[in-house]
Amino acid sequence: MRVRCHRSLTILFATARFLSPLYDLPTAAHVGGNGAPPRVVVARSGASYVLNGTNTPRRDNELVLFTPEYYRKSPPNASGVDVYVVGGQVAELRDRAGAVYLEKKPDPGAITVGKEGYVLSGNGAARKWLIGNLRAGDAVIVAASSPQASRASAEVPPAAELPCFPGAYYRKAVSSFDVWTGIGGIVQLPTPQVDAQRLDEKDRQPLDNFSVYMGGRAGAQEIDAGVNWEFTVDKKGERSKARNAFRPFWRNEKWNAAPSEKQFYWYPGETVAMAVLVSAPGKLKLYVSDATPQPRRVFSVEFDANSFQPHVARQFKRVNAIDQRHNEGKTVQPTKAEAVGAVWLETFLFRGAGDEAKRLPLTPARMTDMRCPSAAHVRVVATEAQRAKGSESVDLSGTTAE
Repeated sequence: MRVRCHRSLTILFATARFLSPLYDLPTAAHVGGNGAPPRVVVARSGASYVLNGTNTPRRDNELVLFTPEYYRKSPPNASGVDVYVVGGQVAELRDRAGAVYLEKKPDPGAITVGKEGYVLSGNGAARKWLIGNLRAGDAVIVAASSPQASRASAEVPPAAELPCFPGAYYRKAVSSFDVWTGIGGIVQLPTPQVDAQRLDEKDRQPLDNFSVYMGGRAGAQEIDAGVNWEFTVDKKGERSKARNAFRPFWRNEKWNAAPSEKQFYWYPGETVAMAVLVSAPGKLKLYVSDATPQPRRVFSVEFDANSFQPHVARQFKRVNAIDQRHNEGKTVQPTKAEAVGAVWLETFLFRGAGDEAKRLPLTPARMTDMRCPSAAHVRVVATEAQRAKGSESVDLSGTTAE
């Protein structure tokens, strides 16, 4: 099994290099910079905005960074908002345009800054983004937006913790917002068990369902892509009475799935290779196959992911979930459903593109550990050696994982 997985990972890595050409990135001239590579400002929530330059005149809808010395000598005018950042946190936010043009008050003037930190100043759309995403005390970072610029820089660390999204039982391992170009791995699929007492009144199908997937986030766009527990169709074209196999899916603006055909069904206990990769600006590619040297079942699809642009910081994830029908965003419902026996044999993040792309293991230092709605429903087991390569066993239970 170890040799098989290694070969599948080699194939997957080669596929990732093929799928992630070094696409054209905006030059400093395109973003109003002063010769430095383009960068983005990333808020605590993960939302990001392209930085148009450093110590340059601020134009319409632009976000510019000023050093304290430059800002004191040549502060921007009152048509925007200024944010003073010290030690990676927002020290002060001053909406000069709001005071002058909306509240009809005198200009409060430029912020008094010290020798440390920097000032972010935004006009128009950039002003709205700063006001909508930053508050006093919030963490904020300026990250390189291109693989070339990031190779010599340190990785952005993941958040210490993130809030759970209500409506499902799940284990999520998620990266920081950085210049990641994808995520891949090998997973042994779990065995689902439904709660026979929780059935939809309309179709009498279980209200709990199961999925193992990857995906990510850029800006305000969240992408899910992997395998979902589905009905199968036999040779006669008849659908199974109950869901009984995993089938590839992807969700961007809407739900999409692979054709309901034999070559795209995977079953509990089988091991698959899976990846979600940046394939071009605004495009992602899902790859699912047998984790064998010569896979018989292979599925891949490229789809729109408009926010995954070179100038936007990106986050990638892997998830094991018990999803609940008609309950997304609501308080999770008690259930006896469970999904046990899942094993991530290896998980890694891609950084860069082309032949120079790096594959880095999704270790605890590179991920936020999420067990939702609480750790009582998620059982994760891994040795130190397993954690070092992004490996762990995952059991989910609607009652308890103990």
